[in-house]
Amino acid sequence: MKNRITVYLSILFISILTLSACSSSKNTTKISGANKIAGGTQITMPEPPRNIQPQVEQQSQSATKEEITRSESFYLSEGENPESDSFTKHYHVVVGSFKSRDNAKGLQNSLNAEGNNAIIVINENGMYRVILASFDEYLQARATINNIAGRFPDAWVLVNTN
Repeated sequence: MKNRITVYLSILFISILTLSACSSSKNTTKISGANKIAGGTQITMPEPPRNIQPQVEQQSQSATKEEITRSESFYLSEGENPESDSFTKHYHVVVGSFKSRDNAKGLQNSLNAEGNNAIIVINENGMYRVILASFDEYLQARATINNIAGRFPDAWVLVNTN
């Protein structure tokens, strides 16, 4: 009988310890309206920003975007006018580059519907470049890029190496 009482007391003691260890949530107090400021506006914490780039890297990216010029060999895409005045110039303003001819053609059509004379060229790697305008002078091409930067922020100058 004494052993049974000892066992019951031991179980009771262990139960009390276990329950008291789980009672930490009972000691917390919730304050209604703690997430509100005067006037009843709910305070929400913004999500932390994702893909944060270091400031130095952002500056170097903008510096390289300012002077993007690429030299490559290219030729007129099928269906383009070989006598086009644009193709005879040295500096070309590229506003789109595509793997698909259909995508390049879509951009060309929308540009030409606006009164431009865009042409499509294809480089040795099979990339279709949509050229908005071509110039004899580099500074003219750069000025055009500055003028269209709002609509085509990734525009760049292409120089034909043929």
